[in-house]
This record gives sequence, C-alpha cells and structure tokens, in this order.
Amino acid sequence: MTERFDPVLVEVVKHELAAITEEMAIAVWKTGRSAMVKTGDFATALCDRDGRLIGQGYAAPFQLGFFMEAMRHLLAKHGGNLGPGDIVIMNDPYAGITHMPDVLIVAPAYWEDSLVGYTLAYSHHTDIGGRFPGGFSSQCTAAYEEGLRLPTLKLYENGVRNDVLMETILANVRLPEEWVGDIEAKIAGCWRGEQELRALHEKYGAETVQSCCDYLIEFAEQATRKALEAIPDGDYVYDEIFEDDGLGTPDIALPVRVTLKVQGSELTVDFEGTAPQAGGAINLPMSMTKASVYGVIKSILDPDVLTNVGFERPITVRAPTGSLVNPTFPAAVGGRAPLFFRVMDMMYRALALAQPERTPIPGEGGDVLHFTGEREDGSAFALLDIFFGGWGGRPRQDGIDGVAPMAFGSYGTIPAEILEREFPIVVDGFGYVPDTGGPGRHRGSLSIFKQWRFLSDGNAMVRTNRLQRPSAGMAGGGAGALSRNVMHREGGAEVLPNQAHMHLHVSPGDAVFHVIAGSGGHGNAFTRAPEQVAADVRDEKVSIARAAADYGVIVDPETLAVDEAQTAQLRSQQASS
Repeated sequence: MTERFDPVLVEVVKHELAAITEEMAIAVWKTGRSAMVKTGDFATALCDRDGRLIGQGYAAPFQLGFFMEAMRHLLAKHGGNLGPGDIVIMNDPYAGITHMPDVLIVAPAYWEDSLVGYTLAYSHHTDIGGRFPGGFSSQCTAAYEEGLRLPTLKLYENGVRNDVLMETILANVRLPEEWVGDIEAKIAGCWRGEQELRALHEKYGAETVQSCCDYLIEFAEQATRKALEAIPDGDYVYDEIFEDDGLGTPDIALPVRVTLKVQGSELTVDFEGTAPQAGGAINLPMSMTKASVYGVIKSILDPDVLTNVGFERPITVRAPTGSLVNPTFPAAVGGRAPLFFRVMDMMYRALALAQPERTPIPGEGGDVLHFTGEREDGSAFALLDIFFGGWGGRPRQDGIDGVAPMAFGSYGTIPAEILEREFPIVVDGFGYVPDTGGPGRHRGSLSIFKQWRFLSDGNAMVRTNRLQRPSAGMAGGGAGALSRNVMHREGGAEVLPNQAHMHLHVSPGDAVFHVIAGSGGHGNAFTRAPEQVAADVRDEKVSIARAAADYGVIVDPETLAVDEAQTAQLRSQQASS
C-alpha cells in the first residue's frame, strides 16, 4: 500500500474487482446469441494497467491461465498503442489462445485520460470457418484448414469499428448473425467492465487501486508458494499412452510424460519424453498446456486465492518444441480437448504420488455433439452441446456425479428445452448409467448417457474422451467404465469406431446414443461401508449383482437392505483369498 497497509480496504477492493467481472459475465450471458454462451463456455477477467491479470471472473481456472499468456502476446504486439475506444480481437493458438473457435475480446480501460486496466471477455464460437463446421475437428492436418486465424487485430479504433475486418470475418463463418451477436455480447461485457473500473477509481483513486492490486498479486504468489512447500521435495513422474493421432490411424500409441519437480516453493512441470506432434489436430498449443497445468494447481489452493499473475510466478512449464504439448506452426490444434483432459488427469495422478492423502481422481467428460445444417426456411444452424460425467473418488469422499471437472468450474449443461426449441433435434434421454462408476471405498462418478434424435438432414460430429483407456482408480480403487457411441438408423444400430472425433451425415429419424466415461474409485471397495453400497443400490447407481461382485455386499432383493451375515462371510472370504 502507498502509506499504511489497510487489510480491510484490500479485501473490499478484492471483492469489488470480483463483482466487476461478475457484472461483465452477466452482460455476456444475457446478450450472447449462441448455446455455448448459455451453457457457460465463456469467461471474463480484468488486468491492471500493466496488463497483469488481477480479477478472477466468471471463468474456469484453466481459462484464466491462458488469459495470462494471451495478454503477453497482445502487449508485445500493441504495447502502449491502445487508446480509449480501442478493442482487440484475437483467436490465434500461436499467440496465447488455445484453439481458433475461442475468440477473445480485450479493451483498454481509461480514467481521467490515463490507462488504468484492461477488460477481457472470451467465448467459444460454434463456428470459425474452415474445413469442418465448428473448427475443432481432430481430422485437420494444418492450421490453414481449421478456420480463420485472427492474429491480435484491432476490431475498434477510437470507438470506430473496422467494418472491413468484420465483413471479412463474417464472410468466412457459417453463422454470421450468431457470430457477430456473440462478439457484440463480449464487447458489451468489456464496456460494462470499463464502466465499473472507472467507478472504482473514482471511489479510491488510481494509486490506491493499483497498490491493492500489487498486494493481491503478491498474496497470490505467497499462497501458491505455501501450497507448494507442503509437497515433499522430489521428482514425481507419471506416464500415459494417448491412443489417437486425430486421424483414426489404428494401433496408435503416443507416449505422454509429465514430471513434477518440487523444490521448496518452486514447481517445474516438465513434459520431456512426450511424443512428437501428431499429424491430426489433437496437439496442445503451449498456451493450453500451461492452462492445463495452472488449472490443476489452482484446484489445490485456498479457494479465496485469486488466480492472477502472482499465482503463476513459482510455476515453470517446460515442453519440448515440436511435441504433442508444444507443437510448431502450422500444426493443427483444434481438436486438442481429449489430450488436455488427459494431461489434467496426469497432473492429478502425479500429485497423488506426492500427496496421496489429499489428491482426488479428476473428473471425466467434456464430450460434445456438434450438429449443423439448414432449417426449412433455408437459414443455417449450428448446435454445440457439451456435457460432463463427474468427479472421481476422493481420499475421504465419493466422487460427484454429473459435474464438470475441477479445473472447469463454471460449465453447465444446455437444457433439453433450449436445444429442442432452437434446433431440429429431440433429446430422447439424459441420465445416469448404473454400474459404471469405479468401485472403491469412495466410489467414482457414474457414466452419463445422452441420446439425440435428428429431425433434419445435417452433419454431426461427436467428440468423445476415454474410448480405450479407462479412468483408473487410486489407492486400490477400480476403474470407471469406458465411453461408447451407438448410431441408430432405420436399418438398425451400429457401434461407432473408437475415435476421439467422429464425423457423421445424419438424416431425419437417425439418433446418436452417447455414453461418457465413468471415473475411477478411491480405496479398496471391500472397505466401503455396506450401508453406502445399499444406498447406491436403492438409488439405482449400483446393481445387486455388482454390489456383491465389486463390494462384497449382499443386498436383499426384496427389502434392499444389507444382509449383514452373508456380507461378513463374503468379505471374510475375499480377505482370506
């Protein structure tokens, strides 16, 4: 602080900054056009006058991670050349964004003719042009196929829109009206943030606000260091095999390795040993690799700690150039999601080697249906429906069914009523799949199924995680069930191949049945309290047969109560064997 540290003032300013980002989020959510904005695939944030991320907004931790990377690229290009009324648009995966459908808007905020901060709003657009609708198919082989790449450009200058740039963009996307609607929603969010940021400076003055920001950044750094100091020094290595090159090549086995090097209050996350970049678009740009790391580390911190630039100072991320997790241009990266979910999973499992008593099994999901076509009136539509399975078992509690992974936070699920009202589609079913959560002392989350029935011709893409390698248990727990996809047509049902991204032409009456992977269980399942197993049976999460086979618990089929004598005998037999 400038003269005397005032903890009350710092706390007030901290919450005012958070409130500003919430106001920004409300503006985006209320005015956005696409279903992706309605489901929460957007984020808002604030930076101080030096471009340092300070405000944790409506966002998942990993989103705020890539915001920091994007701001570095923006400042390197534009520096001090952004004035009042300027707005920057960017989606370049090689300039801090994670793939082209993610479009970021950044606006400088001025008060009394001085730059006092930046407002940021991002969202995932349902199309960005390119070879495949949606712009995130794994089957592209170069960035040029993936869509329109926007390399940190001024969309507005001194309050005047660059109509040539906007017309060029809209001429290259499949849904221009929806696209511009989402852009204008993000601009509205940034303008709302600038308005509130000016009011904050009117109340406290520029130097007081900036000194509070300095303190909050320092506090985040110290809190991160404290969390890292609780991890025993050492190298913690976790290896995985990723089974998809994005092109559907059979018998692919791509090694991925992460090493957590903990030394005091410093953490180095090293991906040395990871395979070279793939031919398909499942590669992670370095921005997404860093964001994945930051998202996991943030989940082990005090939730009151802001995710700002102080948080990342003790963390170094290294990845070999030209690898799956740090490709070189023009490698395609649009279908990177299945790999970054796997990297997040690996991060948690590496942490579990160091802190098994407090590290959970991460969640599963982030599976998607993308459906495009034309309505009867000739207008184009694009549906993007994303949903999640839930968390894995935790050291002291069960997983949670049907929620986004911990590093995702704010994502929801589009209600069936919205989908059916706005698109030619019917949701035939959406619910839990019994016997799919990994058994354990603390059970993992169940698989979730969804079936979409199409009412018009169109092109569909299904994105799926974990088709071949299940979510493993920890501490003796069992694995969750694998994902699967079934195509129902008039001639019968067909199980679809095990590809992360599957493209389909669909006709009226066709339906896709999709099951998200279950997550692993934590601890020996035969030590789970029998009454908890019986409760799962009554809730139709576990069958009577699997209660006996997986947990050693005999449940009476009439009363659905535990048969204590038979359960004790079965568990005794299991222990002796």
